[in-house]
Amino acid sequence: MHTRNTNRWAVLTLVGAGLLALAGCGSDKYVATTQLTGANEAPSPVTTNATGTATAMLDGDTLTITGSFNGLGSDLHVVSGSSAHVHKGAAGTAGPVVFPLTITSTDQRNGTFTGTQELSGDEQEDFKNGLYYVNVHTATNQGGEIRGQFVPLRQDD
Repeated sequence: MHTRNTNRWAVLTLVGAGLLALAGCGSDKYVATTQLTGANEAPSPVTTNATGTATAMLDGDTLTITGSFNGLGSDLHVVSGSSAHVHKGAAGTAGPVVFPLTITSTDQRNGTFTGTQELSGDEQEDFKNGLYYVNVHTATNQGGEIRGQFVPLRQDD
């Protein structure tokens, strides 16, 4: 009888450990794509022919950003270590830098950007609630020439 109870507890322990492992594998993914324009700049829109696109993917606690821009009205301007950043702020409001993006450009007016950041639980909720945006800064528009707000959607696996 004692052996039978021991075996039962061993099986239950293994099943429980397996369920815990599976729970960690099913992390939600959120994806957002946005258009970067001067009209999206805050607190005041910027008149520019520049455009861009950005995609964000939150997979677990990792946020990955990729994007491109073209036709900036002046050269890139470095603010807080980069000319492009992810910021926190609702649409129509300016907000602080969350993290810088790495820019690749041969002429300072066209290029691409990338970045990856591990987010805290609160930061993940901010992203999911549409409070993150991308901003590209230029010499003429140091506060940002083009901006795009992320509105993420949950992706089913």
